[in-house]
Amino acid sequence: MSDHAAAPPPEDAPAAILPAASMIVLRPGPGGGFEVLLTERAAGVRNFAGALVFPGGKVEPGDEAIAEHSGFAAHWPELAPRLPGGDRDATHIARLYGAALRETLEEVGLLHTPAAQPASAQAVASARQALAQGMAWREALAQHGLQACVRDLQPLSRWITPTTPNMSLKRFDTWFFIAELMPGQSPEADGHEAQSLHWATPGDFLQRHQRREILLAPPQIMTLAHLGRFASAADLLAYARAQTPYCIAPVSVDEAGQRMICLPGDPLHPQRQRQMPGTTRLVLRGRHFEPLSEFDVA
Repeated sequence: MSDHAAAPPPEDAPAAILPAASMIVLRPGPGGGFEVLLTERAAGVRNFAGALVFPGGKVEPGDEAIAEHSGFAAHWPELAPRLPGGDRDATHIARLYGAALRETLEEVGLLHTPAAQPASAQAVASARQALAQGMAWREALAQHGLQACVRDLQPLSRWITPTTPNMSLKRFDTWFFIAELMPGQSPEADGHEAQSLHWATPGDFLQRHQRREILLAPPQIMTLAHLGRFASAADLLAYARAQTPYCIAPVSVDEAGQRMICLPGDPLHPQRQRQMPGTTRLVLRGRHFEPLSEFDVA
């Protein structure tokens, strides 16, 4: 991947913020650790072109119904006390859960199902094809004997694109959820937005980014660095189940001709309290955002 200069952000950066959801999918990795799934964005798309990102996308009409059909109402009383007070809007959170389920099926062909109702790869692929042909979510799943489930999708964090975006033309308010790869399923890129799929440990992805072999956006960089602090998927999921999802609203700063992303807790960020571990500042070098020294992965 070439290391050419990034295009400057548009002067009239859009003010509208689009709600979105992404899924961090885990599978067993080497030495008892875990790997995560990233998708390579097509070079011609308008947002995050060529970057490796977690599967996901913006909320669309009907996503609330998808969540309700997937057990959201029963899950909400358990989930609500874990959320910040300002985020306890059941309708909005349901839309995010629905978007996470839908986008993961559409983009990479994975469906989170109840543990007692595992799905075959063939059934999931058929339902995905039915959706692509315009069939409604509920009918597409029912036709193939499938039932989606939100219960084990753990909210980890929320990222809000800076007022001046760096790798997109739009601003997003994205919630990141964590889930384990369901038994018997295997992801496959849609060939449209997701050009290819990549599995690796968080540390491996960060090293490849440092070597300019791949391109990562700041939310993926910082999230991978956070995930890399956990020895196992079980430890990570236990953490996610117990903690309140943190909110990161980075700010873009230009200082002495250098573009930087500053996170809460950084001296150049208006929010003084740190929200997550690791560095509080990423510097743009070519197309790549990097910490001032090495990635802080325990």
